[in-house]
Amino acid sequence: MFDINQLEKLYPSFRQEGFDRKWLNYEALNQYFDKVNYEKLEIGKSFLGNSIYKLSFGRGSKRILIWSQMHGNESSGTRAMFDVLNFLQTNHSLANNILDNVSFDFIPMLNPDGANINIRRNAVGIDINRDFLAQQSTEIHVLLNQIEIGNYDILFNLHDQRTIFNVGATKEPATLSFLAPSYNLEEDVNEVRQKTMGIIQAMNTELQKVIPGKVGRYTSEFYPMSTGDNFTKMGYPCVLFEAGHYPNDYQRNEARKYNALAILAGLHAIANQTEFDFDQYEFIPQNGQKFLDIVLRNVKVTNGDKVSILDLGIYYEDVYDPILNDVVEVGSIIELGDLRKFFGHIDIDAKEAEFVSETNQFPQLNQKATFQVGEYKLVNGRILQ
Repeated sequence: MFDINQLEKLYPSFRQEGFDRKWLNYEALNQYFDKVNYEKLEIGKSFLGNSIYKLSFGRGSKRILIWSQMHGNESSGTRAMFDVLNFLQTNHSLANNILDNVSFDFIPMLNPDGANINIRRNAVGIDINRDFLAQQSTEIHVLLNQIEIGNYDILFNLHDQRTIFNVGATKEPATLSFLAPSYNLEEDVNEVRQKTMGIIQAMNTELQKVIPGKVGRYTSEFYPMSTGDNFTKMGYPCVLFEAGHYPNDYQRNEARKYNALAILAGLHAIANQTEFDFDQYEFIPQNGQKFLDIVLRNVKVTNGDKVSILDLGIYYEDVYDPILNDVVEVGSIIELGDLRKFFGHIDIDAKEAEFVSETNQFPQLNQKATFQVGEYKLVNGRILQ
């Protein structure tokens, strides 16, 4: 019996320590390996020569491949999987049930070069997730070779999504989103997609008990160069995970927790079912794109006797600072004017407080400079607490 509420209560007991920050690089991964007894196997090297590893678990007949950080700056799935691995080492009945019925390989960091400097793409600027056809990246060959030799039944592709996504038309952030990728332009549904949809439906059913209204679904538009669409075309059910925003969770530790619970729910469903209901998949609301990180409403901008009252929208980006050797969040003004169609993770009525900037007379698109709006001082686009 899968009890997600009990698992959530147990989560602190199997949560991997030392991974509280969103930036997870190759050095941190190797430090993790030094602390655990898991046997790792090098299955290839990145363009810059960093090892790409595989971990293997389980004794069941159903074979799964799980990979993460093919986009180097998307670590929530990696960190969640470390939590999952800890849980599977317990003697919990659910852990034993999964391990008895499932065998899985886990590639924790497909793009170590990108992870090292917290970028999406690899060292030569290729988006590995859009390199299925051309196969120009070193790393896509590692993934494809592993799939060729792995005899897998199901694939889990773990990603992060931006903070802009909301669920449907609601003000709920998309803490987790899923996709059963299409295999053709018509977005037809065959047995492969049905199985993928069914696994997602099983996870969503459980997640609604702990994060109701915070699960979204990506549009099923066919992307001819993407991995998920092509794996589906090859006959592999490929579940796309996207960890997103939870309120006040910019290091994505809450999103990581629910990602771990979702993975366990998916593994449990696969372990115990041969047929999957998928009739409710299409009722999972599609992702909207209505969030900004900060919306300052009714900001007054003046020039002599001329006055404009406008809204100001800010989006955060994680930027690698080579001097600090760290990742810092920097906010930029990306929207100006009437922003009533947007929600803000921080949403403030400035009540016609005046915009004052140290570098520009007026707010500018892409501006990162220090500025003040009434009592709110922003440095590099972030409100000082």
